[in-house]
Amino acid sequence: MATLNLNAEKSGGTTIVKVEGRIDTNTAPEFSAFTDKLVDHGIDDILVDLSGCDFVSSAGLRAIVALQKRLFDGTLVFTGVSDGIMEVFTMTGFDKILTFA
Repeated sequence: MATLNLNAEKSGGTTIVKVEGRIDTNTAPEFSAFTDKLVDHGIDDILVDLSGCDFVSSAGLRAIVALQKRLFDGTLVFTGVSDGIMEVFTMTGFDKILTFA
């Protein structure tokens, strides 16, 4: 079974969400619940660190789009994206709608 570890820490006005593991069919709901809770608490500047993430499935992509929609007045930036995950973002056109640092 896939595992996902999520951790959030504040750095200035930005909340850094560190992702370790996979965001797939089994773990995407956990990612969504975690990030939804942040947004529900008024956090609107999120940096998602994917340096510890080794896979994002279509369910993970849906969870990312849902987060981006919830933050329509906020900022969502991705960092630490591996070549393999960037390839998925590029093949799906997400590289044109997401922001990367």
